[in-house]
Amino acid sequence: MPKPKIPSILHASPQETEQAFYDALEAGDLDALMALWADDEQIVCIHPGGPRLVGHESIRASWKELFDNGPLRIRPVAMQAIEGVMVAIHNLVEQVLISSSRNPQVVEVTATNVYLKGPQGWKMVLHHASPAIENDEAEENDSSPTLH
Repeated sequence: MPKPKIPSILHASPQETEQAFYDALEAGDLDALMALWADDEQIVCIHPGGPRLVGHESIRASWKELFDNGPLRIRPVAMQAIEGVMVAIHNLVEQVLISSSRNPQVVEVTATNVYLKGPQGWKMVLHHASPAIENDEAEENDSSPTLH
């Protein structure tokens, strides 16, 4: 099934694309969100605790499922960036508001967003999010090496 053609907005910087990404999440706007992704079937999205999703169809379906519960309240903070002429890598903490009838809470997620500059401006090629480890937990885990 071919992906739907969505009008593209030209973003002049990776920061503009990133802001549009979080605005689309906050609005629950699936079309606006998907318009930010590169026109390439090798795009990748990994939600916290989820599988590696490749391509527009699977990425769109995953965001649709998340939006079925309403817009996402995510505030990006503590961003670090490595930016070149054609590629930008942003690592940040997402503060996610989890609403419940009794006790809303904020959960932190570590995210990496990768943007590629092309003829249509800066587009997302990767969004990878995973649960953030508390500083106390990270210090406890520092004693054993992590192999990649």
